[in-house]
Amino acid sequence: MRYDKKLLFYLIISILILVDFVFLIYVSFFSTDPFLKNLFLYFDFALCIVLWIEFFYSYKHADNKKHYLRENALSILGMFPYYFIFLRPFRLIKLIHYIKLFAIHHESDTLENFLKRTLLDKILSVGVIFVFLVSLLMYLVDSEINDFTTALWYVVVSITATGYGDVVPGTLMGKIIGIIAMIGGVIIFATITAVISSIYVSKISKDSHTDLESKIDDLTQEVKELNKKIDELNKEKD
Repeated sequence: MRYDKKLLFYLIISILILVDFVFLIYVSFFSTDPFLKNLFLYFDFALCIVLWIEFFYSYKHADNKKHYLRENALSILGMFPYYFIFLRPFRLIKLIHYIKLFAIHHESDTLENFLKRTLLDKILSVGVIFVFLVSLLMYLVDSEINDFTTALWYVVVSITATGYGDVVPGTLMGKIIGIIAMIGGVIIFATITAVISSIYVSKISKDSHTDLESKIDDLTQEVKELNKKIDELNKEKD
């Protein structure tokens, strides 16, 4: 396990992004004291500057710059400050990106292999993009929803099948988009559930296989000992 500066940076930046995202949600849905809101805006802006500096530094030192841009194209959208309201959900993709970097740099083979096998980081990224696009469509087509934050709230409530009923689409297209959000939520959560289930099934199967191999080894050893005793008895008899 290596505790170097880069590893520490990925850990700290992941924590800061998580804290920033919680603040972002809070100021988006709840009335906040102006001083605290301004304090958050400064924090968010400073964090975005750090993210951009790290991005350009990594790009400069990347062996394959085109590959680096392809891999980080979506996470770039999560590096814009609070004022870019439509891009707020992409901050989660940036968080997933840094958690993955932390795992790889940490040389955590278990987590790295887990991500490669399950593609959970990509599934979560697709989920974030889906929520963003559906929220944007809802905001654009439904006259009953006046701001993007309300649209985002409606979509999150819909895909999680919570259904508070405090926000209701007023147009036909809005209702169709609501149906898409519900179906998409079922698919996303079903996929995540399937990934988690496959992990447990794989672990149980692996444990069972290990137990079976252990029992076979024990039986093999017993057979060898019996054969040895039989040989000794035959020699005594002779």
